[in-house]
Order: sequence, then C-alpha cells, then structure tokens
Amino acid sequence: MNALLTVEDVRHLRTGAHFLACTIDPTAIYVYAEMIEKAMENRALELISIDELAPDDLVVAIGMVTQGLFIADMPPVGDEFIGCIRAIEANLGRQVRAIYSLAAANINGIVPLMVGLQSSLPVIDSDPMGRVFPLISQTTLNIGHVPISPIALMGVTGERAVVEAENPQRAETLVRALVTEMGGWAATAMYPCSAGQMREHGVHGSISRMIRIGEILDAETSVDRKFQQLAEFLGATRIARARVSHVEGLSRPSDLGLPALPSSVTLIDERSGQIIRLEIQNEILLVLVDGAIAAAVPDIVSLLNSEHGTVVNIDDVRVGDVIDVLKITAAAQWYSQAGLDLAEPKAFGIPIEHPRRQHA
Repeated sequence: MNALLTVEDVRHLRTGAHFLACTIDPTAIYVYAEMIEKAMENRALELISIDELAPDDLVVAIGMVTQGLFIADMPPVGDEFIGCIRAIEANLGRQVRAIYSLAAANINGIVPLMVGLQSSLPVIDSDPMGRVFPLISQTTLNIGHVPISPIALMGVTGERAVVEAENPQRAETLVRALVTEMGGWAATAMYPCSAGQMREHGVHGSISRMIRIGEILDAETSVDRKFQQLAEFLGATRIARARVSHVEGLSRPSDLGLPALPSSVTLIDERSGQIIRLEIQNEILLVLVDGAIAAAVPDIVSLLNSEHGTVVNIDDVRVGDVIDVLKITAAAQWYSQAGLDLAEPKAFGIPIEHPRRQHA
C-alpha cells in the first residue's frame, strides 16, 4: 500500500490518536494536526507499507519524550526532529530511508506526519507499540531484542545529545535525565533498525487504524452505531455504561518516574448495580467490576461519552457523568511472557498479574 494522505485523513487521525489515549490532554494532538493540514497545502504526505522497503533499508522511530511539561508551554522551533535524524545518520554512517511513529496514539501518533512533510521521507504505516505506553522501553522491538540506541535527542534551544546504551531500561533512565535538563520535553529518534527487523517485530497498520477509528467517531451517527462499528473493526467490547460516583487522586507513589500521579475513578452501572473501578497512572491500567478484573494493561481501555460518542478525557470526568468504558485487545506481542513482563499491571507497581498469565 502506498497512499497520499488527505487533509480529511489527518483530521480523522487526530480523533483516532485521541481515542487510543483518552487519559491525555489532546491539545497537542490538535495543534500538530493543524500544522500538518497547513503544510499539506504545498506538499504531499506519503504513507507506505513496511513491505515496500528493501529489507536492509534503515528506518527510525520518531517521537517526543516528555517529563510532564505541556508542549504549549515550550513550543517547538521546528527543526528538532530533522536534527535528530541527521544525528542518527552521522552516528551510523547511513541514510535514513523512512520513519515510523514511536507510538500509535496521542501526540506520537501524529508527529511523524509533520516530520515526513519536513524531511520528504515516507512515513511507514507501522509502530513498535500498537498503542501508547509511557516508557520508551515498552516496545515490541524491545521484546524482539532490537537495540533501542543510538538515541538522538534535541531540545528547543538547539541542545543535542546522542545516547548509546545496550540496556533499554538504562537508556530510559539516561534519556529521562537529559529531557529534564533540556526543559521538560525533547524531540527524539530511536530504535534505528532495518526494514526487515521492523517487519518482523513491529505492529503494522497503525496509522491506517487511527484514521479508520476517526472516521467512525467523527461520523454523524448514533452512539450505538459507532460502538457497533468499533466492535466490528477493533473487536472492542463495552465493559459498562455507568455513572461516575467518585474521583480521587491517590497517595500511591509512581516509582518508575512516570509523568503522572496515580488516580482512581469509581462508577456505578445503574441497571445492574455493578461497581466499576478504574485505576489510572498515565493511562487506564486496570478495570475492576465488583472486584473482578475486567481489563488490565496491556489491554487498551478508552472512554466514550454515552450521549454523543465522543472521546472522554480522564481529566474532564466529573461525578454524575455517564460514560461507556470500552476494552480493546492490544497487539499479540504484548500477551507473550516477555510482553507481559514489560507491560502488565506489575510493571506499573500494581501487584496483579494479567489474567492471561494467570491462566497460561
């Protein structure tokens, strides 16, 4: 598949990127979508399949790494990602042939499109998460033992760094420290690998999936029809339609240096009387229904407004709201033993194993 994306595709993409990361403020996604739409007035944006590249072609992940700073507080200058690509090329002595998203949701689901327009490099319809995780070590490429480094970083003041570390967790620590020193966020290029490695270990169809999700949610149709289409396309299931009864921040520490404080939301299904509890730490990690696990990371959990079928941000949830809690199965790699080691609730400090591991 080789496709030239349209402005309408980009608008749907921003909705899809928001849906798959409903705990995140979508402002930055919308800012980048507007920038991309404006840039597309003069240039075409090419989306390619990984199968269109030669196996040895060099490809690299593009994404922002933040330490809790809103991008709007320190806007990008514009050359940060190109600087990172050039640093990777200088380090490896080879030219990058294509780029891919570090994550298939939130800001990193859309930023590579802007970088593709700036660099004239094609954007691959693949990524190494199939969703978004808060840590750069939580990738399917890591599961496949594809090296994370060299990692290039560049901040808005022009400061640059290249990190070389064999251990992904150690690379994570070094990158987080540098991002803090650079002001709170940095452009990055990482996981430089061959197209063959990406084909074997990546998650494919990522951009197309976000666009299709956006088409469904942006349509002028009923909530039930939207849910039916999400179920057919993603295998999504509705855990509950319930009213929010309690919202709280928790004192539990986030011991992995994650840029978010833990919180919890309690809902009541007024038809069945069931009590639904959401445990949140940068994303929805766990859904309990009357104390039993209904979904657990790496499952994807998203929230929809029960009246309009629009995405609900956790920060906007208020007592009395009625919302739909949806569960989507993540990419298959995440349910392997190595995948669960990286991304089940225990990896986030919650002492619970994923049900698939318990039943293995």
